[in-house]
Amino acid sequence: MKRLDQLTSTRFIALLLVLFYHAGGGVYFSLINVFPISALLRAAPTGVSYLYVLSGFVMSLVYFRPKEKFNIAGYWTARFLRIYPLYIISFLLICYYYIDFVARVKPQKILANIFVLQAWIPTYAQSFNYASWSMTVEFFFYAVFPFFTIWAYRQSTKRLVWFSLVLWALSQLIYYILWIGYYPEYRYFIVYFPLFHLNSFIMGAVGGIWFLRIGQEQVFKPVTNLLILSGSVLLAAAYTIASNVFTQLPHNLQPMAGLLAPILTLIIVSLALDKTYLSTFLNFPVLVALGETSYALYILHVPILWIYERALENSALVNPQLIFDYTFLPLMIAVGLLSHYYIDRPLRSWLKQILKHISMPLLVLDLVIIAVSVYVSFNFRFDGRKELLSYRSTALLMFWSAFFLRTIFSIVFNALNPASLYGSFQQLARPVLISVTTGSCAVTGIIFAGYFLGKFENFPRSVFMMDWILVFTLSLAVRYLFRFFKFHNLHPNPV
Repeated sequence: MKRLDQLTSTRFIALLLVLFYHAGGGVYFSLINVFPISALLRAAPTGVSYLYVLSGFVMSLVYFRPKEKFNIAGYWTARFLRIYPLYIISFLLICYYYIDFVARVKPQKILANIFVLQAWIPTYAQSFNYASWSMTVEFFFYAVFPFFTIWAYRQSTKRLVWFSLVLWALSQLIYYILWIGYYPEYRYFIVYFPLFHLNSFIMGAVGGIWFLRIGQEQVFKPVTNLLILSGSVLLAAAYTIASNVFTQLPHNLQPMAGLLAPILTLIIVSLALDKTYLSTFLNFPVLVALGETSYALYILHVPILWIYERALENSALVNPQLIFDYTFLPLMIAVGLLSHYYIDRPLRSWLKQILKHISMPLLVLDLVIIAVSVYVSFNFRFDGRKELLSYRSTALLMFWSAFFLRTIFSIVFNALNPASLYGSFQQLARPVLISVTTGSCAVTGIIFAGYFLGKFENFPRSVFMMDWILVFTLSLAVRYLFRFFKFHNLHPNPV
């Protein structure tokens, strides 16, 4: 169907609220920092909720096709490619910012961030890039959406609307009880746990289904639709302002859990139906381009904020804070545009080609094998806890080196290609043998370099041999299991 670019433009407005909330907005915020406008400018939690509702709405527009079979694997791959490249770049930028401390961070915290699981673990929810917790929420939405959509194919629109409203009401009731009884003691669980945000996404998805089934076929007077749109916007704005005055009402972070989701859904649906000059204005190419860069702005603004602040503080400039206040917002918009068009898009295209020859389940299992192998090798080689602790730094370096290098070599030597599972034994085992051996040599070389430079007291050669045997044996066994159970359902053609 035709793109609704007027919705795309609104993403940038929501992202401006987030930038004002996290970075202050500098002089651009202070120029309009007068009540009641100031209350609206600090409504980033509602802005995040709006983005969740909009995400559900757009997902339905693109993927709700009752006459077609839902390609779950294709959907997940597409969403992974849309989110992950810039996500991992933002994570690496934060690691650069914390370069002096990152080696001492618990591996499980780093892994939770690499695998976008941090919001499921309350103590990790705000670790590294604190804004990236919402990517855990988005990935949860993407995991749920195909199954919700397949179920929704068989449901009437009326039933879906009632389902979304009941889910929203129950979610708000449970959330309010938890907030009153357990905030701030369980702040990170209550604010960031993905389940609490599902109601926003589902309501948006149902709004999209209504639009496809009923809304776009209806003839609405432009004035009537504009009245619904403006009334919904005014209602959301009035609540935001009132909750800043009467703090007994849910305010600040509370609305982020979907409190205003029904109103936000009305805004999105009525804007999708709008055919007035408002949509013409929001369809202006510059605004659409800014809307398309919203994800880049969101995921990169925290590391850019921290790195830029540090650079200014360490400079010889007379008033670094004043320079920051004037330059950060335009700098961030420029970074967002450049990242979207010259980093994110090319990376997605490149990864799309790479993923055609990669089995994601095999990749995940190979990463598990790497972790198991390092753990078993060191525990088998060293008996006492004291001796094990003395090799902790060596084990950590070995794990992280293997985590990245073995993955790279598996891709380079085609060891993750599902087509190789159905060739001869030589065709199956050769890429595994080459990638595992090359990875072991590289990891051993890194550890030896650390030992040679005096970073480690010993060089445990037997550990590397055990690690090679374990990784090769387990990797081969996993591939035979995939082949035996025909996991990828490929024809047994030689590679």
